[in-house]
Order: sequence, then C-alpha cells, then structure tokens
Amino acid sequence: GPTEVQRSANFRKNEAAPITSRQFDVRLDHVLTSRQSLFGRLSYKKISSISPNWALLPADTSETIPRNFLLSHNFTISPQLLNEFRFGFTLNESATKYHFDGRKIVGEMGLQNLPPLTYNGLPAFNFGQGTSSFSKGKPGFSYSHLYQWNNNLTWVRNRHTFKFGGDLRKIRAQSALSFISTDNYGQFNFDGRFAGRDVADFLYGLPFYSAFASTNMDNDGGTWHYAVFAQDSFKATSRLTLEYGLRWEYHPPYLDANGNITNFDRTVPLTGRVIIPSGKRALEIAAPGFLLSINACPAPAWQGIPCTPFLQADQAGWPDGLRFAEKHDFAPRFGFAYRPFDDAKTVVRGGVGRYFMIPLGSVYYGLTGIHSSDVREFSNSITGGQPAFRLPQISPGGSGVRAVSYGNAYFGTAEDPYYKDPYAIQWHLTVERDLGWDTGVRLSYIGQRFIQQPWAPDLNQPLPSTVPYAQRPLTDRPFPYWGRVYSYDTGANMVYNAGQVEVIHRFRSGLSFNSAWTWAKHLSDAGPAPTGFGGETGNGRVTDSLNRRSNRGNVAPTRRHRWITNAIYELPFGKGRRYMNSAHPVLQGLAGGWRISSILLLQTGPYLTAVFTGGDPSGTNAPARGSQRPDAVRSGNIPNPTADRWWDREAFVCPGRLPGAPDQFNCNVPPIGRFGNGGVGTLVGPGTINLSMGIGKQFPIRERATLKFEASFTNLPNHPNLANPGNNITSIAFGRTTSARGSDSGGNRVGQMALRLEF
Repeated sequence: GPTEVQRSANFRKNEAAPITSRQFDVRLDHVLTSRQSLFGRLSYKKISSISPNWALLPADTSETIPRNFLLSHNFTISPQLLNEFRFGFTLNESATKYHFDGRKIVGEMGLQNLPPLTYNGLPAFNFGQGTSSFSKGKPGFSYSHLYQWNNNLTWVRNRHTFKFGGDLRKIRAQSALSFISTDNYGQFNFDGRFAGRDVADFLYGLPFYSAFASTNMDNDGGTWHYAVFAQDSFKATSRLTLEYGLRWEYHPPYLDANGNITNFDRTVPLTGRVIIPSGKRALEIAAPGFLLSINACPAPAWQGIPCTPFLQADQAGWPDGLRFAEKHDFAPRFGFAYRPFDDAKTVVRGGVGRYFMIPLGSVYYGLTGIHSSDVREFSNSITGGQPAFRLPQISPGGSGVRAVSYGNAYFGTAEDPYYKDPYAIQWHLTVERDLGWDTGVRLSYIGQRFIQQPWAPDLNQPLPSTVPYAQRPLTDRPFPYWGRVYSYDTGANMVYNAGQVEVIHRFRSGLSFNSAWTWAKHLSDAGPAPTGFGGETGNGRVTDSLNRRSNRGNVAPTRRHRWITNAIYELPFGKGRRYMNSAHPVLQGLAGGWRISSILLLQTGPYLTAVFTGGDPSGTNAPARGSQRPDAVRSGNIPNPTADRWWDREAFVCPGRLPGAPDQFNCNVPPIGRFGNGGVGTLVGPGTINLSMGIGKQFPIRERATLKFEASFTNLPNHPNLANPGNNITSIAFGRTTSARGSDSGGNRVGQMALRLEF
C-alpha cells in the first residue's frame, strides 16, 4: 500500500541513497508429482470370430506439473520516485497417459465404420446382467496457464503519495472434451435379449445398442485481461489522512481456438437464435443431429413455428467470444483515518469501494461442446433370424443421425450475451480505542452489497399449470423446439451487514488474547439455498426461474452470532517469572516454563432450507432443476430442540396437501399450478461450542540443544456438536441427526502429543 511505499522512499532519502538504484529478484519453482494407479485392462485380439482373448495392459500414469516463475525489478528513480515491475507466470498442467496403443488394438478387433481415432482409448462394452463392464475413455487433461505483467509507480510529493499502475494478464485454459464414455472408440451394450445372457450376446457379437461420438478437438480457450489504476494518500492534517483512487478493468470473453463454443440469443420469440463463432472451422464441426433437433434454418416451419436461426457471430453482429464485454468497469475507492482527540489513543476509520469479480474459465467452459455434440446411435434387432448388424459391424448402416421429436433439445449452458461483470460495494466504519495496559477495543460496522451476482435460470421454464409437464403442448414453453435451456446470468443480489466488537490484549505479564464477537445478517436471492457467494455459476439452478425474488433468504454458512477468542498464557512459574525464580534447577525444569494456548468458539447454527422430493406441483418440470420447497404452515424451529427432533416436521406439508392429513408428506400429486411457499434459509441448525487447548514447554539440555514438548486437544470438553439434521420433509430423517460435526468444526475430542529435539 501507499504507506509502506512512502516509508520505503523516506528511508532511502534519510540514508542519502543514490539518485538511482535497481534491484532484481528472480524465483523459479518447478514441482513434478506423479501418481500411478494399477487397473486391469482387457485387449480383445480378434472380435470377428467372437473368440475373446484378453490381456493385461500397462497401468496409466497421471501427472500434475505446477510451474511458477517470478521476475521483479525495483528502480529508485529518485528519493521521491519509485518504480516496481513484476512479471510472472503460473502453469498448472495435469494429464493422464495410457501406456498402450488403442488404435492398434481396435484395428486388431476389426471394428468397422468408427470415426477417425483422434486420441488414445478403448471401446466400451457394457453388460446389463451383473457382468463387469469395461471401457477406457479419452485420457483426461487440464492445462491452466497464466502470464502476468504488473507495473506500479509511486511518487511522494509533499503530503501526497501518488501511485499509478497497470496489470496485464494472458489466460489460457485447455481441457478434454467428451460426449459419451468412449466417444470415437464406440460404446456397445449387451443385456441378454438375443441369447439369454449378456455374455452370450457378447460372444455372438450382438449388442442391442451401439453408439459413438465424433470428437476431434478439445476445449482451448484464451483471453487477455486489462486493468489500470491511480490513487493518492493525502495527509490532509496531522489528524486526518485521506485515501482515494480509481481503477478500471476490462475482461473480454474467452475465444476458443477451434470455434467450439455456442450461445443462445433469447431475444427472438419462440425459437431464439443459436450463435457460433465466425469462420469455417466453427461451421464445419456443427453436428447434424443437433441441427435437426432444433429445426435449424433453412428448414421449413413446424406447426406455424419458424425454423431456428443458426448463425455465425459476424452474421449476428456478435463478437467471436459470444459475449459483449463490459467496458465501463470503473471502481472508485475512498477511505479515511481520523484522530478526534489530541492524544493517539482514539482513531476513527472508514471506507467505501467498488470491487469486481473477474469472470474466468467456468463461464467459458459452459459454452463449449454444444453445437459440436455429434453422437450417433444405433439399435439392433433380429428379423427372420438375421440381426440388423453383428460385430465387427458397429451399425446396420445409415448415418445414425436420428430425427428426434422436438421439445427435447438440451442447451447445457447458455450465457447472457450482456453478462455484466459482478461487483460488490463494500463499506465499513471502525472506532478504535487504546484502553491502556496494552489493551485495545475496536467497534466496527461492516457492510457489503453484491450487485449483478451470478445466478442460474432455466430460460425455457413455462408458467405454472395444473396440467402435468409431459402433457402440456410445446407451445406452453418460451422456446417450443427446446427442452431445458440452462443459462448463466447476472442480476441477482446479496447484502451483508455485520456489527463487530473486538478486544485485543498484546503480550504483557505472560498473557495475550484476542476476542471478537460478530452479529451478522446475510441475504441472497442467487440460488435455491444460497451457500455463500456462488462464483461464476451462481448457487445452483433456481426453483422458479420466473421469480428470482422467491429464492431470497438467509445464506447458509453465515451464523447470526459468532464469538471466537484465542489466548496464550505463560504460567508464572520458573526462571525469570513471578514465582519459583530461584527454585532448584530440577524443580525449575519440571514445573517452570510452561505455556498454555486456547481457542474458544461459540456460534449459532447455519441457516438451512426445507425441501421435498417427488412430484411436480408447479407443472414446470421443476424436479429436473433440482430441489423444491414445501408449503410452510408455521416456523419449523422449536425451543429446546434435541437430536431426534431438532425441527418441527409438522410445520411443513407437500404443496397442495392439508396439515395433519394422512398424505401430508406424499408429494406425488397432480400439479396444483404453483410452487411451494416455504422460504429459503428459515431453519436454524445446531450451533457450535468448541474449546481447543494446547500446552507446551522447552527443556534446555545444553547451549545448542533443546527438547520441546507440545500437546494439543481439539474440543477438550468433548462437547457434542451435532451435524446438520436432514432437511427433506418426505424422509423420516427430517429434523433428526445421528452424527457429530467433523473434527475441524467442533467434532469429538482429539489429542496429540509431540516431543522434538532441536540442535
């Protein structure tokens, strides 16, 4: 920060540093770890005769290779002017390697009409009567490369400390793309329908189903991110210091090297538009089955619904990243520190600022592998004693592109083309007071409002209805050709407010401690049961995409009250301490020099949400989107809860059921045309009481040798901290818990002791 830079500059000036000086630092980290797992693999030598001959193949090798490099250059241009330059990169590469030649093995099998084998692997043989299946899909890999250039210029002038800088990042993410278990190598299913047993069908070469996916590329996305800033630390008076600045960031979307990303334009009624990148490559990889499933143009209209426009980015007026990047990401910041009295015992601090969440690989990855999803499927049958096909023929002929009925196309994840970069406005006000005796108190109010928070709607959710979803006409949906059209959008909100009281005692008379209490409220409408900030993809698919407000509620991990105290106390016995200072050395060694440390945590429980399974009361295919909420008759929280009855199950009913009725918890009912009215985060789970302590001592042996003894115990009183109860009202486990929290969250008592010799 500016204060540290100013101190550094002043230090150089006071020591009469030369007008210019330079300092270089270089660091390189290269770590290689490998893991091997042995797996018995079967190689089928001659499938044409249906005579199996299996052989074990070498084990896979999985490697993770992180590499880091940092170069820094500090240049003191003058006593008042300092430049800091940094360059570094982080390369994380993880990959699996097969030590066999899958292409050669498949060639020996004689399988015919498979697509080009562009990677190593083996076919999948799946059995349906208990026989162990076998497959070896595309070897996985994940490459993440980040290169970063950063420059900061600090200028100290009178009462101002100015700082200017910029940040440039080059990002690339690569990962394996796969559609079915073994993609190009084929998938063959046997269930005994032809010869009575799955193995017999296999020996006859008669799968009832076969499939392959033509996969000849992987995900390969890259982008550049830019940022510049300017700030000033101004010592306005001897009591008041002001900090203010402005930052600008620009985050263009990822571009895929193969044009293998797809987005959905929701602004066109009934059909939407499917947009792919410009260029010949993106068009060549379009899967015929995908185009048929959405009646892609120039196909004729169907039941009065026009064909679905399938356009390249330049035709639609879109960028090739398929998202219009936000160019107005300005982030102002302001802060102050003020001493209201002549002494230095009281200070008031405050600040407000805007901060961005940078969209990274998750948003890009959601757009990959959609219009290129080329899966070909074939069914086998016997007519007049002759099968439609028999291995090594993998199909009865034909393209395998099925003209599926409309209304089933699945858009894995679209993205709002005007996706706003999520940002938070954070503010705080703090009063600090020195109470004397090396003790201080801090009173704080902390607030944050997250705007344009990511959330995950289904763009094709119809309005609620009393007609079952499967029986509703396709025209009830916003886009009749489609089934689910999932999306990553922004626009959700989150607000956090907290009051904090903290008492700090610096080490004196053998004692130091820090004790802080937080009273917080945290609300969000970004998901069906928010668990905090959901990152680029939100907090899961929302229950009702047409009413985001219905998902507003308490964020699960934030506790209403949390008090945590840590302390270190040196017992006053032994040499140099209050008691036994001149005791016999043996007594000194046994009873003197002990140190006790402790951490005490007291907090209320997390906020949880009642859900149910079974049924679709809204008639909108809600089960496909995830959990649903029941109707709430009253609050489910009860006084003096127990492990067997932490919440009141009778406070909830399946939507449309009557309280107290025999079928109160049977949610398999005909649609009633609405969602349940139960709220989000209305149930309070078990709190935590956890005291962890440690004790230690050093035993000097000679001048350069010391024996150290340490013992620590988590949850020393072994207080039972219950795990979260079941929250599904259709289960008898609702409101019941049969286990404790994990050891890192106040579980059972765990102790450990160590004796260490240092010399």
